[in-house]
Amino acid sequence: MRKIGLNISSLRGSVFDVSYARFSNIFWVDASSEHTIDLCLGQIAQKYKVDSTPSAESALEWIADRNDWLMVFDNADGGYQVVEKFFPPGNGGRILITSRNKTLARITSGACLEVTEMGEEEAVTLLLKSAMIDNDSVNVALAAQKLVAALGCIPLAIDQAGAYMLSCGHGLDNYLVLFMEHRAKLMSDKEFTGASLYKYSTYGTWEISIEEINCRAKGENNEQRLAAQSALILHNIFAFLHHDNISGEIFEKAAVNFVKRKSERTNGLPQSISWLDPKTLCLNEDGNWDALQFQAGIKVLLSFSLIRNNGMLYSIHPLIQTWSRDR
Repeated sequence: MRKIGLNISSLRGSVFDVSYARFSNIFWVDASSEHTIDLCLGQIAQKYKVDSTPSAESALEWIADRNDWLMVFDNADGGYQVVEKFFPPGNGGRILITSRNKTLARITSGACLEVTEMGEEEAVTLLLKSAMIDNDSVNVALAAQKLVAALGCIPLAIDQAGAYMLSCGHGLDNYLVLFMEHRAKLMSDKEFTGASLYKYSTYGTWEISIEEINCRAKGENNEQRLAAQSALILHNIFAFLHHDNISGEIFEKAAVNFVKRKSERTNGLPQSISWLDPKTLCLNEDGNWDALQFQAGIKVLLSFSLIRNNGMLYSIHPLIQTWSRDR
């Protein structure tokens, strides 16, 4: 029986090891768009001389006739329909999907693993390996611990930092000073890709998500447009709250108090008061708290892994917060 698994990560392009001895063939597919999938499958057909005119269709038919293969659809952040139609027929192999879009879980029969930030020890190992620095002293270990903490133990950020240090010859302490002074520039520089060879920078991966939400906020589908608009507003607010245990109740109470104190809106700081309009506080046309609109916005942020939830409490990674404020 063919099995389909989903690796949900807050980071696209995470580096992970695969046991090549277990599979007869491993096919790596860039699933960031339908075009890239089609292109990769065509390259597979060409590599294995499947047909005189290589195509995605001929590659899928050829793969379906084989056993014990693994196909990895990497960075499949679009809808599940994008990748599902490219699954090889039959049950001869395994399919692994990496994505930050949780809706893809519906095609995996529950075989879904969410990957968040790394543990400190694992993060230090990745950093030193990426920067090709020997862990030969207590000072190196302590400096590495400080740096991975500043990077939020995010694999892509750590790999990118290691690549920068290796390329520019910076040590751990020097990079940490640079990072604290030029965080936005370093995390946005896609020139320095590490072992993952991922084409986007750490900040770039989140920018792509926001760009997609912005597109939805201007789209023709009214339901999607309103949900995306709510998500963008909530994202801006989350950037300035404490990163953990954010309760939806505080938004509801803010909305209720806003209605009660309309006369006080013009008092105090003009810049902060300007945020407090009905859309910001998820009020409906009648001026009442709109729980459905709030949840619609939350759902969009969750689907792009820009926030996480634990019941009715939400959290946002500190590095995502700093990126939001750096934009």
